[in-house]
Amino acid sequence: MPAGRKRALDPDGAMPVIVDMFWRGGFDGSTLDHIAAELGVTKPTLCRTLGDKEAIFASALEAYHDEHIEPAERDLDQAGTLFDGLESVLARFAERTLTDELPDGCFMGDVGSSGDFVAGPVASTLNSLEGRLVASVHGRVEQAIADGELAPSTEPAAVVQYILGQFAAISAISRSGPTRTQLKSVVCYMLDGLPWATTS
Repeated sequence: MPAGRKRALDPDGAMPVIVDMFWRGGFDGSTLDHIAAELGVTKPTLCRTLGDKEAIFASALEAYHDEHIEPAERDLDQAGTLFDGLESVLARFAERTLTDELPDGCFMGDVGSSGDFVAGPVASTLNSLEGRLVASVHGRVEQAIADGELAPSTEPAAVVQYILGQFAAISAISRSGPTRTQLKSVVCYMLDGLPWATTS
């Protein structure tokens, strides 16, 4: 814990600390008093700079998305094929789970969705960020069907849910301490489960 209290708070510099504290403690288990103390500022300074607890949590979700989810969305959008995009995204998620500095699981998927957020800034932020990911996956699935990469009988909505489920599965698997080799095999099995078009 910092020895002194700073007068001002740099939002960009503070956000990695805030994300980490919310990720490890959850929304209910993290208090603004503890966050302010860790940042070396007073609670009024924290709230004056970043807003109330829900606003700060929403900002933490956005910061997490920008660092960990948006690059994956970009990989998926820019890949030449759905297979290449998913292989890159799943490998990125798998590699992240092996980073000791980060908590297990997915902050946005696990902590963000664990609270009772039916309205307000957190609910709005979650809906927006999750909607962007779904739209990105759905667009690539439909393109893969049109290009003949996936079987013509493929149901896009079902495949989208399958893919999103694999992201969640990697998050869950990370808690069991898998090796890099095991995770690479898991990614291969996940990809094999999609209805790829058969080639003669």
